[in-house]
Amino acid sequence: MIKKLSIVYIVPSRYDDDGYVLRWIKGVVPSNSLAVLKSLTNSIIAAQPFPNIDISLESYDDNVQRIPFEKLAARNRDPETRVVVGIVGVQSNQFPRASDIALRFRNLGVDVMIGGFHVTGVLALFEEPSPELQHLINHGVSLIAGEAETPGVMENLFNDAIQGTLKPIYRFPKAPDLSKSPPPQADPDYIDHFGAKWATIDSSRGCPYGCTFCTVINIQGRKMRCRSSETVLATVRSNYEKGVKNFFFTDDNFARSAHWETIFDGLAEMADEGKNVSFMMQIDTQASKIPHFVEKAQRAGCRMVFIGMESVNPENIAAAGKTQNHVDQYREMVRRWQEIGIIVHVGYIIGFPNDTLESVRRDVVFLRDHVGVDLASFFMMTPLPGSVDHLEMVRRGDPIDPDLNKYDSFHETFPHPKMKPGEWKAAAQLAYSEFYTKEHCTNILRRLPKEHYWLMFWNLIWYRYSGVFSGTHPMMTGFFRQKDRLDRRPGMPIEHIFRFGWRWLKDFILDSGSYIKLFFEFQEIWFLTRNYVPGKEPETEVIANQEVMELPRVALSRRFLRLRHWAPLAQLKLRWNSLQQRVAECNWSGRYDDAVQEIRNTLSVTANRLHNISMTLASTMNPYEKRNARDLETVVDEIESYLTELDKMPPDPSLLYKTDQFVREKLLARYEELSCSCVRLRRRVNLWRTNALDNLKHRRFIHCAVILLQRPWLVVVELYLSSRFSIAAFRKEI
Repeated sequence: MIKKLSIVYIVPSRYDDDGYVLRWIKGVVPSNSLAVLKSLTNSIIAAQPFPNIDISLESYDDNVQRIPFEKLAARNRDPETRVVVGIVGVQSNQFPRASDIALRFRNLGVDVMIGGFHVTGVLALFEEPSPELQHLINHGVSLIAGEAETPGVMENLFNDAIQGTLKPIYRFPKAPDLSKSPPPQADPDYIDHFGAKWATIDSSRGCPYGCTFCTVINIQGRKMRCRSSETVLATVRSNYEKGVKNFFFTDDNFARSAHWETIFDGLAEMADEGKNVSFMMQIDTQASKIPHFVEKAQRAGCRMVFIGMESVNPENIAAAGKTQNHVDQYREMVRRWQEIGIIVHVGYIIGFPNDTLESVRRDVVFLRDHVGVDLASFFMMTPLPGSVDHLEMVRRGDPIDPDLNKYDSFHETFPHPKMKPGEWKAAAQLAYSEFYTKEHCTNILRRLPKEHYWLMFWNLIWYRYSGVFSGTHPMMTGFFRQKDRLDRRPGMPIEHIFRFGWRWLKDFILDSGSYIKLFFEFQEIWFLTRNYVPGKEPETEVIANQEVMELPRVALSRRFLRLRHWAPLAQLKLRWNSLQQRVAECNWSGRYDDAVQEIRNTLSVTANRLHNISMTLASTMNPYEKRNARDLETVVDEIESYLTELDKMPPDPSLLYKTDQFVREKLLARYEELSCSCVRLRRRVNLWRTNALDNLKHRRFIHCAVILLQRPWLVVVELYLSSRFSIAAFRKEI
């Protein structure tokens, strides 16, 4: 008879495409499954169900911690101690890594249990365990299907572990009552492994809708089950006392919880007491129509909502069974949240049967410019085990990639009917590139309340890095990779230390280059947005006002006088965002002629006004004014030349993208440089540095030295701009 039961919970990571474990110095999102199981297990330990057994609990997150295999195995060799490893919260893309962890422990003589969405989903929809599950059973691993909150089931499981009689499969009762179960508690030591200090709470489980790609409805059910509002509020207060003030409600649909209003009211009361917490929640597209839901969410401290929008193509939405989504209501719904200062983050799926590379670009531009969401997470359609889509594909015998490691929504896992191999992946990367443009990041920051500025600023940096540069989902990655040479996927060779070192060095250089590029990009974005106050008349509006043109020269500063000459560009800048909304709608609905005509009219008016101003300035005797006239006329020639090209090209989506690029790079960028000296200097330094690095890359060392020596003062400017931005970011100054 043993005297000690050592329970070890492990959250598995996954492998990258080269077979190395994805592990980070700092993670992004802590595991709610781990928090739930730790709270439940601690409550059982406190009740002392086995008086003669000393039960201990520890946990490891493979994403941010190394698992001490040998240490735990050595402990298990003690005749009076039994170690039981529970691999928790395992999603399909984590299953290969979880399976390898389980088999390694089994080879060391340690008992292993594995549960989570993949195991539960497969056993829920299929009569027999799938081959990968049967493989684990054959090696003595116990499978856990279902939720553990039913009273007594965990105690029975621990008793079997103590007796050494763990069964191959445990099927917990479906849909347990959550009202009296212990809620997940924040562990400050665990949270320290993550960049953002936030805790996760699931106040409810289940979802009433029937999306065919979703696993939640077949694993947690379509009937909403809730923790009591008193329990949730007490948990928030308890975590607040530990210094945790930011929360993520992981409910699949918080708006359908029976206790949402009581929870919001309780959080608002905490705010009245001076205990301000902030939180993010997941909701559906119809939540904003619930009476008082939006207002109470804002008072309770909600700063971001995650909405499953999935697509802006009605045919795609119908194919997904997402009947609650209505594209014609998206824009109004988003504005409803934004008007009270709450950030709108949407989930968007790429790879529905009607998607093509061009349609994805068109739809993302519509989402960005017309719907106007603040953040978007793009996922590639994946037939996750436990979903109806996966079940139907298996029944039909459709080809599906057998490697579950690719089921992370960033890999092609089955042939797409309208996109060639590789094109689907390119479409997903294109979505991030089109959405997180520098211009769109600037527009997002300008429309936000100042209290959310730095939260969104860091989010935009992270989403642009992950989606555009890294090619991974922002919530599935982390800060600063830890790559272990010996921790590679079984079946792939362990690389020689020098070859691995070269791989590591290349990755380090690429990552460092991405970070440096983002540093300079977001410097410019900060300079363009730092003095902008939503709701107040910006300088651009003053300059664009026709009445300013009539003011006497003595009433204007030289800078303002110079900008007044470019008033038509200021007017274009003001109208461009609203024009983009209309153009995006025309493009999305296939009315390309209307979109091109509207753009053409706007550019023609801008060119005529610039020409009139240049003629007026050219008639003066002032050489400074004559130089401005020549600059204006150069821009007029560029616009007229482009309008000529526009007439020769057939109206289609690609024409609209080229026009957008022309307006931004040739016109709006010029006005930004005129209106902000720091932006002008930043771009000049960027060009100088790029030329120097390009010559260095091609081993033109003399040319590089000449470039550096020609303008050495730009080094001082570089240090000044970078220091100014870094200090402001550290102090969170705007």
